Amino acid sequence: MRQTYWILLGSLAACGPQGNPTAERAADRAELLRLHELQRTAHLEERADLLVAPMADTVVNVGRGVVAVESRGASQRQFQAYFDQVTFQEWSDVAPPVIRISAGGTMAYVIVQKRVRLTAPDSAGTPRAEHTLFAWLEIYEKQRGRWTMTTIASTDQPGPA
Repeated sequence: MRQTYWILLGSLAACGPQGNPTAERAADRAELLRLHELQRTAHLEERADLLVAPMADTVVNVGRGVVAVESRGASQRQFQAYFDQVTFQEWSDVAPPVIRISAGGTMAYVIVQKRVRLTAPDSAGTPRAEHTLFAWLEIYEKQRGRWTMTTIASTDQPGPA
């Protein structure tokens, strides 16, 4: 019985992914961190095209009590309209992102906490300072060898004045 166990275990190990899983996970983590930094660049440069580049054709967006499925194109238009109205002073991590990659290396999540300071027009069009603390969860799938965001769930609260 014990010999059968080891033969079965060895057979299963041989069927697993080839290569160096530790190096692959390190490369995946580095890529997810690069995508995280790309989001910062997109916000500070007010470029919705950069922000939506890693998104799937449709993304599930969970926030403000609503679950919505949005196309990448619609997301890009919404973000660009937002970017065209605001000016960012800060878009900073409160803590390093938490990244978890599945054992098979095909799914991952990134948990983010941000402090955002910006000016945006109020209802009368007068620029007003805003400070918001955000927390969100991004879910990625590896599709055709690249990490693709499929879901995002976010929450926010006003920051201290």
